[in-house]
Amino acid sequence: MEKTVIALMAVIIATKVLGFSRDISLSYFYGADGLTDAYLISQTIPSVLFSFVGMGIAASFIPIFTKINENEGPEYAQRFTANLTNIVLLLSTVLVIAMQLFPVQIVKIFASGFEGETLKIASDFTRISAFSIYFTALVYIFNSYLEVNRRFLATVLSGLPLNLLIIFFIYLSFEVNFYLLSIGSVVAVVVQLLFLLPSIRKTGYRHKLTAAPMEKNIQKMLLLAIPVIVGVSADQINVLVDKTLASQISEGGISALTYSHRIVFFIQAIFVTAIVTVMFPKISKLAVNNNIAHLKDIVGKIVTTVALLVIPATVGLMIFSEQVTEMLFGRGAFTDDAVVMTSGALFFYTIGMLGFGLREVLAKVFYSLEDSKTPMISAVGAMFMNVVLNIVLSRFMGINGLALATSISALATTAVLYISLVRKVGSMNTKKILLDISKAVFAAAVMGVAAKSVFTYLDSPQTELLALAGGIISGALVYGLMLWLLQLSDLAYYKARLAALAKR
Repeated sequence: MEKTVIALMAVIIATKVLGFSRDISLSYFYGADGLTDAYLISQTIPSVLFSFVGMGIAASFIPIFTKINENEGPEYAQRFTANLTNIVLLLSTVLVIAMQLFPVQIVKIFASGFEGETLKIASDFTRISAFSIYFTALVYIFNSYLEVNRRFLATVLSGLPLNLLIIFFIYLSFEVNFYLLSIGSVVAVVVQLLFLLPSIRKTGYRHKLTAAPMEKNIQKMLLLAIPVIVGVSADQINVLVDKTLASQISEGGISALTYSHRIVFFIQAIFVTAIVTVMFPKISKLAVNNNIAHLKDIVGKIVTTVALLVIPATVGLMIFSEQVTEMLFGRGAFTDDAVVMTSGALFFYTIGMLGFGLREVLAKVFYSLEDSKTPMISAVGAMFMNVVLNIVLSRFMGINGLALATSISALATTAVLYISLVRKVGSMNTKKILLDISKAVFAAAVMGVAAKSVFTYLDSPQTELLALAGGIISGALVYGLMLWLLQLSDLAYYKARLAALAKR
């Protein structure tokens, strides 16, 4: 398992570095202004509209498929996959038609501050990007299908051609016509799907043109997915409110939020996504077999591991938010004002990093237990909290208030989910988990002081990048030393895992 997680982390890092190169290219050629706001909104709209269905699929497909495969056999499980695919493509057609007929009205819902040329460009981009929904739908389904068949690398590697093509089209659009930005995004998703096809065929899957929405397993999946869709709707309302308020606060505000958000979720993807991707099918199988004791043990270790990895990253990004933003985006058309606005949002998004990571882990555990209502209730509660905090904090803190509101609501949601999980499955050895997290917080605080001291000592206009690298490396060494001195509860376990990995 450790070998698979490390391999996935390596591929995810490569994919996310390319993703950052994509964002850096966009910021270099177009900066943070009305055009980038229009483009980013046009990418957000199909993603938000389809995520209601897509996240329902991602959360419910693996538990249902696992049960069908165990009880009725692989052939029946593949028929279920084909049936689901055809139904989702029909639903996608409805969304695409709506985006062709009402682009202006849809854009105004997501960015009420858009007017004039920005609104026109956003509407045109939205019409083009609508067609990506078909291919995004298939990617959602077949990513889950490949993961449950333990073909993890194909799903994360598919992000490489996606990002490479988007980078190419960003450059081409600047040289030829900016509408190629939106066209390129559609082409990239098509290629991402094509990249998955060889791995799909190797599993033995053969598609059949059947659509039976009343089939019993589709109905069961729908019952499991509906609360997920409601929960995702709550999350997307948060996105909508964030973007709408950002469009009213400042031109380039949407871009600043998007860029800072990408940095935070780059860290989450490295430390959380690989673990969740590998463990979700395994946890689902334990849940199907009712092996709750083993499930609790694994979940406890995942929670602790995520905390140990995310907490130092949180402290590091808070300390170096301005330097990281400057290093990644501070060139070309990306102005000093854009750096200040983006780094401020990054600082306050960073506060919620542990919440973002653990929320994803805990929600997956509930989905494995075929309980999608609990994550839904917590998401709806977080939505109301986030909207209220958005309105209040943005008045005093501008864009930064939107980021802080998101962080606070994520941390609150995580606490609610953990307490609910303990009530559902019994004791999770919470004292031990909290003790290890406390040790990680203390170690990260010492790390932060060391990293900042080294950076300050080395910093000069000519050596800022070297100073940042020195601060990060020294901080990582201090953090590792502090964890060793503080003696984590499961130190023997982590030593054994590292030794096993080194031996392999």
